[in-house]
Amino acid sequence: MKKIMMGNTSIIVLFFIIIQQSMIVSSPLPLSFPFHLALVLNDSRWFGDAQQANANINHFVEPGDGVNYIDYRYVGTHNSFTDPHFFKVARQQDQPILGQLSYGIRGLMLDTYDWTLGWPFVLVGIRNAKVCLSHGAPGFVALVQKGTNEYQSLKYELYRVVEFMKANPRAVITIIIENYANALITIKEIKEVMAMAQYDVLFKPSDLVNNQWPTLGWMRSNNKRLVIFTQRGGNSEVTFSEFSYMIENQYDTTDEVALCSQRAESRGVGPLVAFNNFKSIGITAPVLMTRVPVQYDTAKRITTNCQARHFARDRLFNGYWADRVIDSCNCLYQDKQKTIFEYVNELNANPNKTMP
Repeated sequence: MKKIMMGNTSIIVLFFIIIQQSMIVSSPLPLSFPFHLALVLNDSRWFGDAQQANANINHFVEPGDGVNYIDYRYVGTHNSFTDPHFFKVARQQDQPILGQLSYGIRGLMLDTYDWTLGWPFVLVGIRNAKVCLSHGAPGFVALVQKGTNEYQSLKYELYRVVEFMKANPRAVITIIIENYANALITIKEIKEVMAMAQYDVLFKPSDLVNNQWPTLGWMRSNNKRLVIFTQRGGNSEVTFSEFSYMIENQYDTTDEVALCSQRAESRGVGPLVAFNNFKSIGITAPVLMTRVPVQYDTAKRITTNCQARHFARDRLFNGYWADRVIDSCNCLYQDKQKTIFEYVNELNANPNKTMP
């Protein structure tokens, strides 16, 4: 009996070590590019941002290959591009997208617009890009939030995402684009990034056979691990129409009753669920406010209550989207509290995918 107990203890310890190791760091990003590529990328911040990302602890356990994409739970960032480099007055996130991904975030929300501004405004990233990221149309209102004349191009951030995925071949990433830019140009630029990176990691509508989503294992083995949804328009060659496949709840609220109802544009169809829990206040929200939605007990209580209210036909979320995820979770960890990451890790490890 003693030997059996010792054997069980060894198994438990080994399992704990494996889990802990998977949450230590993401695979390191390169700190530089070949000179000819660096000139084209026009990314002077890469070195510092990659260093910061490589120093992050990864809090997300990549689910097993047998998990289907429709049962895949992950943490997402609202307005992922509003980082301290480009939004010095009012931002929703604490690190650039590279840092967010290395921390364990697997969902990104981006707002795209046609780039129409000239001097003194600057579009950072791959030269001759036509699609920019902005919170509101580029111009005076955006400038008030940004406090800088610099904008990211879609190509700038998308190339960075692809570089992260090269270094982390098990990562499956979802992007939701609130798209106001020209659709044909957007498609063209997405394809150009894949070609430039020499690493086409897109899961495309043509890959969706009989409307059946694949397992994460299939996506990994076929290197089709980046799924891009757009909120306006139908499917394209490289993007999915969000509201044809995904139910989304109300946004810009943390009211626990309102969160259980779907946003106006959502049709209530599709097997995927986007669950928002953030409240915009026009300035960079204090962590004392943003830590609440990403606290383990809060996230579990709200999502379980919404499931009981039959939101999304009783399905739990796929992506859980919030503001200031990194600083908020760090604050909770300092206080010895669990976060949304522990919740999604539990759900991904749970064979019963409809219940918490």
